Amino acid sequence: MKEIKFLHIADLHLDSPFIGLSTLPQPLFSAVQESTFQSLERITTIAIKEAVDFVLIAGDIYDSEDQSVRAQARFLKEMKRLEAANINVFMIHGNHDFIEKHKEKLALPNNVHVFPEQVEVTSLQTASGVHVHLYGFSYNERHIRSSRVDEYNVQGDADFHIALLHGSEVASSEEHDVYAPFRVQEISKKGFDYWALGHIHKRQLLAEFPSIYYPGNIQGRNRKESGEKGASIITLSEANTSIDFIETSPIIWDEVVISLPENSEINTFYREMTKLLESYRGRSHSYFLHVIVQMANKQKLNTNDWLQMLQEEVELEDTTFVWVHKITIEITNKSNSQTWHEHHLAGKEIMHSYHKLQDESAFYQAVEGLYLESGVSRYLDDLSEQDRETILNEALMELGMTLAEVEGDNK
Repeated sequence: MKEIKFLHIADLHLDSPFIGLSTLPQPLFSAVQESTFQSLERITTIAIKEAVDFVLIAGDIYDSEDQSVRAQARFLKEMKRLEAANINVFMIHGNHDFIEKHKEKLALPNNVHVFPEQVEVTSLQTASGVHVHLYGFSYNERHIRSSRVDEYNVQGDADFHIALLHGSEVASSEEHDVYAPFRVQEISKKGFDYWALGHIHKRQLLAEFPSIYYPGNIQGRNRKESGEKGASIITLSEANTSIDFIETSPIIWDEVVISLPENSEINTFYREMTKLLESYRGRSHSYFLHVIVQMANKQKLNTNDWLQMLQEEVELEDTTFVWVHKITIEITNKSNSQTWHEHHLAGKEIMHSYHKLQDESAFYQAVEGLYLESGVSRYLDDLSEQDRETILNEALMELGMTLAEVEGDNK
């Protein structure tokens, strides 16, 4: 039975600026800046160790079209390592690193095939004699809104046909801009044996027969890109497809929960937080932690004070670190916190404003001052409908807690 083994990665985002993290202590920020390169080095080592037949890179190698010479040189170094191991690389450019013809770039070695602006087919014969046809195209502009699926057509005789596509599945693109859209049902019928996708930063297997797969990015860059990141080894045969994920990211974003009993004292929180941080120390990765503190009552913790204390205690000389970047208070006894307005004198007016702000245009009109402030707007993420709803619900609960304290109901 004929079989091939290849490595599939996407969304490397080399030289990412890591917006919002520049205020970290310098040793930590340097580690963050190095993380995408370190992940790529580990991936190259895995490809060589596993003796894969080839490597696929499905777009967004760099974080922007203005690719630094440093980032290009680091990428070139890894491609040369693969060349020395006789491993071919097939890559496409995505919306972040689209091809600009007038800009000079460092020349890549002969083992790297870069697909052009139109869908092209190229062939490869593996060391075991398996014949593979590969198809793909690179972005030549930042925004490709139209579908390119019609350009993907199986050509010629080959043992396997593999398509590379940097784009969005139409039904599940809430957190990413929709580029080169496609539908799973549509591309499943095209006759390819595997779809190597890129653009979505979360690992997703959209279909099994044929496998239509996002490997995710190789290093999380913010709290929305939590969990392990890395590369996927694909073993493709005439009868089956197996996908093995291998974690390579040196830094992991994680969200953890601490549940406090009712009327807990400050020592209880300190003890639970210390226990939590100790559980992360000594691991082989560094961590950014978002700590969610679940409390049954309305007792308030000064999260900024705690955050500052925890961050000051981080050992900056260690090879790995555990950095608490956010503490969120979550009231578990929500029955009172969610219905307090029903009995409040200004309850009707408050709920009128709450429902009005659920309209997208009204919400952004209320917060447009933040987006117009240049010093703040660059740190603001795009908000989905779910994000806006969460913000409004938390604001309503916070207002209730604040009024209760001011009016003496929290005694």
